[in-house]
Amino acid sequence: MSDYAPNFGYAPAIEQARENKSPAIWGARAIATEGPGFGLVPGRNSWYAGNEAERSALVLALNKGVLDACREKFEQLKSEHWDIHRVAKEYVLYEDEAIKVVGNTNGSYGYLYLTAFILPPDRTGEWRGNFRPAPGGVVNVTVNSIGEAIVLRGHRVYSVAGLYVMPINPPEWYRKQNRLGRNGWTPGWITGVEFTEIEGQEVA
Repeated sequence: MSDYAPNFGYAPAIEQARENKSPAIWGARAIATEGPGFGLVPGRNSWYAGNEAERSALVLALNKGVLDACREKFEQLKSEHWDIHRVAKEYVLYEDEAIKVVGNTNGSYGYLYLTAFILPPDRTGEWRGNFRPAPGGVVNVTVNSIGEAIVLRGHRVYSVAGLYVMPINPPEWYRKQNRLGRNGWTPGWITGVEFTEIEGQEVA
């Protein structure tokens, strides 16, 4: 059983993310009928996990495309489900290899309860590098001159251990090839030899 009461957000997703030891969890109560998709209201959101660095990583991803993609998905869902405001049903609004966003109107006739979280890290596989930063660490991605990025989570591809990172100000080619939402971009995967460390703690 949970030992807390969520202030804002979709409680079942918050609980599941906590059980899975997500590095950062954010919840909000949005206005489901406002603007394209939904509208966020200041003061109607809460954090349920994550230190300052881990939360900053999630905020960067949310603001650089993920929330736009969620609004587009919810707008599509509203057109497909006429009773979406009346019926409590869970929807995945966004998911990639690093971040997941879940929402439910809870049949509230106007609200959308959101939960966004970084997926738990996968530290299996062969790590090829000297320094292995924890979520929230800042690195300089040297491959293809992508530049500074914030670490979201560890993730293995085949037998190779790597990192999903969110570029802070990537080159134009990266923005075009990895466009998300109106002006954002998706996270990218790198190995341990494709970056240099700027700041952050090493994985224990």
